[in-house]
Amino acid sequence: MDTKFQTSFIPKAPIMQAKTTKSSISFFLLISIIIFLVSLGLAAWVYLEKNYLIQQITSEQKTITTNKSGLVSDSNTVESIIDLNNRINIGKDLLSHHVAISPIFAFLQQVTLKNVRFNSFTFSSASKDSNGNTIVGIQLAGVAQDWESVASQADEFDMPAWKNIINDPKISNFGLNQDGSVSFSFSATINPQFLSYTNNIQNNQSGNTGGATMQPGQ
Repeated sequence: MDTKFQTSFIPKAPIMQAKTTKSSISFFLLISIIIFLVSLGLAAWVYLEKNYLIQQITSEQKTITTNKSGLVSDSNTVESIIDLNNRINIGKDLLSHHVAISPIFAFLQQVTLKNVRFNSFTFSSASKDSNGNTIVGIQLAGVAQDWESVASQADEFDMPAWKNIINDPKISNFGLNQDGSVSFSFSATINPQFLSYTNNIQNNQSGNTGGATMQPGQ
């Protein structure tokens, strides 16, 4: 038998090695492409996120700047309101302690008897009450027609109706004149509420005159 021609169905080793190498190259190429695409996607996401954060920061900075300007304006307004409120309170305090002298003359006109006249008048700050209001002291020099008139005038000043206006009324320094008339001095302190400027304004607005309701003298 001729043995020069022999056939074999077993593939040669070099052919199998070539196929294995080609498959490995394709697999690594696919992995590389996937990694590239993922990296590209991450880069795009980082870029977009960076731009978004920059825009957000810029917007917040504008808001802060606007609010800061508003706070400065509001601060100036608040300071102006506080200053105005302080001035109003000072004005109210001054008015509440301000003394109005004119009600004294209205009172004396009301209580002075027809046969008595006063020819001098002085007043001074005697002291202050518990609320810090000024207690005014008054001193008058008068002339009465006779002793009976002096007594009647003293009774008029001492009437309970005037207790809310005058305190400690005193008649002293009596003197008999050549024509029979009697000279005397009168002193008293005035209720601060009667001389309160604020109370007198309120009474005038309500239609009353003077610092208290007065009745005709006797």
